[in-house]
Order: sequence, then structure tokens, then C-alpha cells
Amino acid sequence: MANDQNSTHEAIARLFNEQRLATLATIATDAPYCNLVAFTSSDDLKTIMFCTPRTSTKYGNIVKNPNVSFLIDSRTRSGTDPQAGMAVTAIGSVVDVLGQPEDDLKSRHAERHAQFKDFIYSLDCALVQVRVQRYILVSSLRDVSVLEIRA
Repeated sequence: MANDQNSTHEAIARLFNEQRLATLATIATDAPYCNLVAFTSSDDLKTIMFCTPRTSTKYGNIVKNPNVSFLIDSRTRSGTDPQAGMAVTAIGSVVDVLGQPEDDLKSRHAERHAQFKDFIYSLDCALVQVRVQRYILVSSLRDVSVLEIRA
């Protein structure tokens, strides 16, 4: 079982290194609300961060309900063959920046997403950090692996 967990962790880490964008789902008043975000994960996969304007709908949703999910997939790599694809759902909650100065986290995020550097450092931009509780990895349309993240 530990080997399965390790291989799942490695597959997720590889996918996150290849992909830069994720679909973020927040909870609006009466329905899910999805956005595309540029994300950066921690090396241990315990957290995922992104930036958003404090005036955005997604930020307002997060303030009201910190529970979110992400979908990160390999469509850009796998082309049109769904059997070759992989998708990860990350489920977690928004938390305060955990133990690292916000400037360090923004710097790491800006390094990964250089094209958004001005936005990341703008005054209206909020750095949002999500503590992941669970990953669900689906590959070849049928193979499902779950990776629980311990705090």
C-alpha cells in the first residue's frame, strides 16, 4: 500500500510540474463556481497556492466558504487520446499562509508564472493558500487512486 501511495504521489507531482493551470471550484450561494487559475503546489503536495484579485467573485466565495477543489489534467499533453490522459482532483480548504512569509510564497509563485509577475505583486492581489486533504487521481479513464494528505 505504501508503494501505491508513493507512486500516486510521484504521478501527481509529475503532472503538477507539467501543468500550470487548474480549474478551481468554489462554492457560490446556490451553485459551484469554476475559474481557471495559475497554481503552484508545495513540493510535499500539502498545499496549493494561487493569486486572485480581492474584488473577484472567487475571492468573495472563498471568504464565505473556504472549501474548494481543483482539477488539474493532462489534456495538453495527452492530445485527443482519453486513454492516455490523467486528471487529479484536489480537495481542501483555504488557510492562512502557513509558516512562510507571504513574500517568499509570492516569489515562488512568480518564478513559476513569470508572465503574471506584475499581477502577483499588485496591491489588489491576494495570495490564496489551500491545505489539501485528499487527491483523487484518475488515469486511463478507469484507474482511480486516492492520496490522503496528513497535516
